[in-house]
Amino acid sequence: MFKKIALITVAALSITACGGNQDLVQQSLNNIKDEMLGIQSTIGDMQVQVQELDKNIRMNTESINRNSDALSQLREEMTVTNSDIMEIKERVTELEKSKMELSNSNMQPEVVQEGGEEVIIIEDNIQDKIGLYTYAYELYRNGKYAESEVKFNEFLKRYPDVERSDNAMYWIGEIKYAQKDYESAVMVFQKLTETYPAGNKVPDALLKMGYSYGNISDKDNAVKALQTVVTDFPESDAARLAGQKLRFWGVN
Repeated sequence: MFKKIALITVAALSITACGGNQDLVQQSLNNIKDEMLGIQSTIGDMQVQVQELDKNIRMNTESINRNSDALSQLREEMTVTNSDIMEIKERVTELEKSKMELSNSNMQPEVVQEGGEEVIIIEDNIQDKIGLYTYAYELYRNGKYAESEVKFNEFLKRYPDVERSDNAMYWIGEIKYAQKDYESAVMVFQKLTETYPAGNKVPDALLKMGYSYGNISDKDNAVKALQTVVTDFPESDAARLAGQKLRFWGVN
């Protein structure tokens, strides 16, 4: 009898122990599930943060690219402006000489208004190269591209091989470029480099040739022209701008 009671008691204790272990296991499982839910929630938050960071990176990259393009355009415009300043200084010197010559010969220059500015035409019959070149350049500066191109072409026809000949051809190329006629600009700049290989405008012509090729999506020829500037005229402003454009394109 006592043995039977003892066995029942042990069995009861075993059942109670098993029940307690099951409760602990279930509690542990519940705790693990809660932790997993917490981890999943954290992962979800991190994924949202990663997506936001990716979005910000893309936006910053696009902004950097836009700023780089704008900076390249500004530097390009500064190069043209510097060329304009040099042209103005040289033109002033030439006009002073011309005025002295006119004073000595008792001739009076004709003064006309172009774009709100006085333009001196020394001889409108195209007999004076300084007057013709100056007039053509003044027309260019005032945005009268068609008239300016005509006068520069007249200058080249009259004076195909003088100090200003390569400059005159260069400004014809700039007129084409300003009008977004990039294919014509390429032809003009190419002709300049071939006709006046020792001219002071060759580096700038090669630079703008590269820009023109780039604007018509001919990257191979654009890179070739820009690399020529860097190689042949390494100390020029044109070479510096060409190098910046090449680096922007990822070309060494």
